[in-house]
Amino acid sequence: MSGDPMSAAADSNGLDSPGAQWLQERGIEASAFTRSMGTRLRFFAPGRVEIELDLRPDLTQHHGQAHGAVLGYLADTVSAWAAGDVVTAEYKLNFLTAARGDLLWARGEMLRAGRRQVIVRADVYAQQGDQDIHVATSLATVSPVGAVEAVSSPEKRVTDAAQ
Repeated sequence: MSGDPMSAAADSNGLDSPGAQWLQERGIEASAFTRSMGTRLRFFAPGRVEIELDLRPDLTQHHGQAHGAVLGYLADTVSAWAAGDVVTAEYKLNFLTAARGDLLWARGEMLRAGRRQVIVRADVYAQQGDQDIHVATSLATVSPVGAVEAVSSPEKRVTDAAQ
């Protein structure tokens, strides 16, 4: 994607970086659903992103823990944001334990980036007091629709021949 601010993010970390600003504008401000979830960007580095949201009562199921769809949302969103301008092709989510607490957060890290697909791992945590409980993990395949090179580090790139 020509002129994509993510392309300036390859050497820039932090919430004030061009890549983080691009995610704020495109991922949060331009998405009514993401805004309604209360999603916040908490960490940005090329190929690695963390997001969070408050675990509100309307995001829980009948046992009082986070609904599985909320954990899936976090894993999917952070996977896509770690990879750049992509759409999700598929992901597998493993629930590890009940997600209870005041805050949910997720970390997405790009494992391998190619021209046609990017593999991303996501881990979801529930914050209970001063403790982070690992509640879910996922592995996702996302497909670039824009500039993946903008956020991938050279050691994670693969050649066309390897795809």
